[in-house]
Amino acid sequence: MLANALANAPRAGFARRLAAMIYDILVLAALVMLAAGVAMLLVQVLAWSALVNLSGYSDIADYLNTGWRRWLYFVYLLAVVLGFYVYFWCKAGQTLGMRAWRLVVVKQNGLPLTPLQALARALLALFGAGNFWLWLRWGKGLTLQDQLTASQMVVITKEHSKSLNVHQRAG
Repeated sequence: MLANALANAPRAGFARRLAAMIYDILVLAALVMLAAGVAMLLVQVLAWSALVNLSGYSDIADYLNTGWRRWLYFVYLLAVVLGFYVYFWCKAGQTLGMRAWRLVVVKQNGLPLTPLQALARALLALFGAGNFWLWLRWGKGLTLQDQLTASQMVVITKEHSKSLNVHQRAG
């Protein structure tokens, strides 16, 4: 019954998606700063243990952003960002920003995304640029990532949100 209601809900437009993305960027900025702090703490602990030599580097950030470590650090931070979306889209169909704007991402049939589908969707979104596909395919209500992953982002009303108990599923 829940899947059918979500499958038939109206699709989200560009403005609502953009508002949710802006909200999520604030959350992600804090999460990336925390992840960067953890990486720097790990390097500092390794330096204290004499397993890493920081001489020749101006600071830990310089050490992390030199040579092969630059790519490892980038992949780590990218994994944190992708993990954020995969976790929330699979757990409740919503990130914090999507919750604020009453958006839910589901498969075309209204069922929750699989982890692989959520990962593909996050990668195919092209850092939000995939949303411009809405203008190229006017009236369809599907972004590039929606079409390529057989998913959709739908809007639910306040009453619908309460009756579907979507927020409770995240707990």
